[in-house]
Amino acid sequence: MIALSVHAIFEGIALGLLGDLSSTINLIISILIHKFAEAMSISIAMQKSGMTFKEILQYMLIFSLATPIGTGLGIVLHGMSEIVNIIFMSLAGGTFIYVSCSELIVEEFSLPGNRWFKLLVFILGATLIGCLLLLE
Repeated sequence: MIALSVHAIFEGIALGLLGDLSSTINLIISILIHKFAEAMSISIAMQKSGMTFKEILQYMLIFSLATPIGTGLGIVLHGMSEIVNIIFMSLAGGTFIYVSCSELIVEEFSLPGNRWFKLLVFILGATLIGCLLLLE
């Protein structure tokens, strides 16, 4: 939950730093596509760990506010120098790669069963996100 929330803050910063409409729409679509899956996986993991409904609700509230907080920070940072933009966009991309490669994919593929289906869905999801570049 912490890793995904930090990632959500940085993706929000990246969103707030964007200047043109097409890039902003592409990132919003990307965030919407994977935010649902992230929220479902976090809530299921917390439920399986035995947390109470109130605790799950509190953590999900924190997670759901991470991207808007990051977006606000990105908007504040937007007027600064180009190097600030580059640093925070790099951090956003880096947290995405870290969370997906070391937290989600490894854990999901270590579970037995449906590995070919998981691989197919993973490839389809990566292809869908990649195709967003073609929308410009």
